[in-house]
Formats: sequence, structure tokens, C-alpha cells
Amino acid sequence: MTMKTRLALMGAGFALAFATPAQADVLEYDVSDAWYSGGCSHGLWTNTLGSGCKRRYSFQDGTTFSVDTDAGTGTFTGTAINSLGKVATLDLSLSGLLDSLDGTGFDYKGNGGPYDPSVQDYFTNASGTITIGSKTYTLNAHDPFAGDTVFQFGIGANDKTGDFGGSSWLNFLDPHLNALKHWDINFILTERPGTPVPAPAGLLLFGLGLAGAYSLRRRKTAA
Repeated sequence: MTMKTRLALMGAGFALAFATPAQADVLEYDVSDAWYSGGCSHGLWTNTLGSGCKRRYSFQDGTTFSVDTDAGTGTFTGTAINSLGKVATLDLSLSGLLDSLDGTGFDYKGNGGPYDPSVQDYFTNASGTITIGSKTYTLNAHDPFAGDTVFQFGIGANDKTGDFGGSSWLNFLDPHLNALKHWDINFILTERPGTPVPAPAGLLLFGLGLAGAYSLRRRKTAA
């Protein structure tokens, strides 16, 4: 390979790597509480695990919802705190991303806004845990969603207020694997600014450019 060819390859690699549009395959959102009622925040509701505000947990900074649109998966992770200062740590994984529930048999919870697949998406499977204190509660692998619901998110999908957010009814098992009455999560989403990254083709050319630069440097050193 001549020096001119190496220089041309380096230039093409650097130029195309940074000229290629960024891909937004993974979307990340900050999570906040859906609403307040009777002085209690409503982010995570643990149903019969306590009463009044004791069973309502407020999502804390750093709680995140992410969606990988290529893989059709998502995560919901972070912490929430109740009125007694108890901390709930959420570690949920989602899969089965759909852009419509038509013909699936799943139910949409529409108290916040109407079913509208043009501005909403849905996950049909979930796994993971919520840990409160020393106890870990596990999503029921055979039936993670209560009442044929799904994990819904988008405009109007927050079942409490209709804001841009989401909701779900979840079936958990206690540490002894006893079934609990459904818990639910209701949340508002704020999109995080994305960090642009080169698309795969751009990364390949960028790598070729770096390889050319390294080869050229070795040639000069040898000379």
C-alpha cells in the first residue's frame, strides 16, 4: 500500500466516521412519580405491604427506564422511598416490545388516556426483583403482569395522569414464594439527552483510519 493510499484511507475513515448520522437504538429516560394523593407520592404502590402512605414509594433521582428498540428489550432500575424512609430497590428487565396490542389479548389501562398505538409502546414480558430492606420480592415468572395488563409507556400511558410516562400492574412473590396481591408502578418520563455515536459503518471506517495511522507511524519509525 503506497503512502498516498494510506493517507487517503485515513482521511476517508475519519471523515465518514464523524459524518455518519448517530443511531438512537437505546433510549434512556429519567423516572419520577406519577401523582400525589392524600399527601402520599405514587410511584411504586405495594398494595397490602403496609397501609396508607407506608405502601406508597417515591422514585428517587437516578431511577432510569431504558428501551433498546433493536433488541425489543428494556430495563427499569433505581430506588424509591416511602414515608418511613424504607428504601425499595428496583431491578426489572422487560422484553417483547410491541407497537400495538391489537389481537394480542393484553389489556390497556386507560384511566390516564386512551389507547393510542401511534404514540405508545408496550412490553409483554417482565422479570426481576424489588428489594425492600432485607426482603427480596420476585416477579412471578409464569404471570408477571396482573389482569392481562402489559408494561405500557408513551403519551397518555401513565394510568394516573395521562402525562408522558407509563404504568404496569405486577404480580410479585414474597421471599417464601407466596403470591402477593398485585403491585403497580406509575411514572412520568423525561428523556435524557443522547450522546451521539458513530453508526457501525462509520466505526468500521474510523477503525480503518486508525489502522492506517498506526501503519504509517511504524513505517516512519522503521525509516
